[in-house]
Amino acid sequence: MTLVIKDLCEENLDDHPCFRYMGTTERTISMTKEWLRKVYSKFGSCVKVAYLDGKPVGMIQYAPMDIFPHVNRPDAHKTILIHCIYIAEEHRTKGIGRKLMENLIDDLRKPHPYLDGERFEKIEVLAGKDRPGPAGPVEFFAKMGFRTVKHLGSNDLLMEFQL
Repeated sequence: MTLVIKDLCEENLDDHPCFRYMGTTERTISMTKEWLRKVYSKFGSCVKVAYLDGKPVGMIQYAPMDIFPHVNRPDAHKTILIHCIYIAEEHRTKGIGRKLMENLIDDLRKPHPYLDGERFEKIEVLAGKDRPGPAGPVEFFAKMGFRTVKHLGSNDLLMEFQL
């Protein structure tokens, strides 16, 4: 089995795994594509797709925090927010999520045009305890080196990874 990680762009936009595996409505797909194009025009690709033997089976979706209009923090420009990591059920526990995260971390440690050649400082994620969401399970992010910053209710944690 061959695993390849690619950035989502206009040429492979329909490969977004959530369009294929989650029973997403046409309206939601259209709105998501519009949002992805908007982020792409400002930041660049904001989704990495995992292809297993040429078939899209997983993804990680992220963006700088200052892309989101409701975020007003001084560090938002240099902070990436992961808002979804998804692996098709039949392909979980094969290391695909780890490979996606490693690929993202490697890219974010490089100078980025969005920051005029500077580097991002950290990645944040809202992780679920005893459940897979909002962005993914706490256990996965902890294994990847994320640390807990804040408890948000009984089931969610804000976690971060310093780049």
